[in-house]
Amino acid sequence: MINQQPRILYFDATSFDNTYKKLQKDVGGDILDHQFIGNTEIGEIHLENFDIQSGFKVSVNRVLLNQDVVVQSIYDHNTPHIYITFLRKNSKLRVQKGNEETKTIANGGAQFSIILHQGQRGMSMDMKKDEEVSWIGVRLKRDDFQGILGIPDIETGHFFEKLINHIYYEESTPELEDIIEEIFQIQKTTIARNAIIFGKGLELTGKLLKKMMLRLHSKKEKKINKHDMSTYFKIKDYILSDYSNIPTTQMISHQFGIGETKLKEEFKQIFDQSIFAFITSHRMMDAHRLIRMTELTIGEIGTKVGYNHLSKFTSAFKRYYDYTPTELRKSLTL
Repeated sequence: MINQQPRILYFDATSFDNTYKKLQKDVGGDILDHQFIGNTEIGEIHLENFDIQSGFKVSVNRVLLNQDVVVQSIYDHNTPHIYITFLRKNSKLRVQKGNEETKTIANGGAQFSIILHQGQRGMSMDMKKDEEVSWIGVRLKRDDFQGILGIPDIETGHFFEKLINHIYYEESTPELEDIIEEIFQIQKTTIARNAIIFGKGLELTGKLLKKMMLRLHSKKEKKINKHDMSTYFKIKDYILSDYSNIPTTQMISHQFGIGETKLKEEFKQIFDQSIFAFITSHRMMDAHRLIRMTELTIGEIGTKVGYNHLSKFTSAFKRYYDYTPTELRKSLTL
């Protein structure tokens, strides 16, 4: 029996209009304003782009397909743009290096895979049958880089030189994941979402690029081998497994046989946060999702994320988000 090859679709990364029109011609669906939507011959597709400033565009996308599909992004190589893709973890990115062998990228324990490049290489996404895939795309005009993001020119020169010959791959941090999830949720609203998503897209892109440039300009970090990297992702799962019994650094050190100093330093190097800050970020993000997406009471949600007293949960939530859980829930009913 011959295995059927996945269908290949081509996205024009330099033009959403061209992509939507070609996609409509290939698989059906409808184009409405800045959206491509429909139950097409390959499954459910919802693509949308947000465009307030010409040099910066954001797209928010979801698909649930009835067959395996490979999406191949194509680029206008003469257009000086930077492309960023934030892909939820249930898919893979395949990066083509000219005629060389393709490199497959799958994120280890993070929520999103992130890839950034200038478009000299092709990028493919594998989308599997019956698996919901969601991603955010950012296209930033290189000439407008400094003005849009407020990053001094002197900090970007070396970064652009490196970008010419490299593809940067990142795994998401809790700080970035929080913004990404907000963008997905805001897309479902109707009031002022274009401006809000544009602002959140700027915030997300700025935080990512500043972090990457800071790393590029800083002293070379200690390289962590694959075995230790795998161990730290197990540690991540361990410390997030039960919010009612959060382990101390000493307990983690004993459980995984790693010295406390090494544990603290390497954990922060990998996840960009201390262990305490990492746990707090995830508790707050989980609480935020539960408030938005369930009918649990605020007290029940506080208990689920490890707070036995409502007042302590409310204080921690307000300190993290600058608004209370009750204020968030009320805003969802407006």
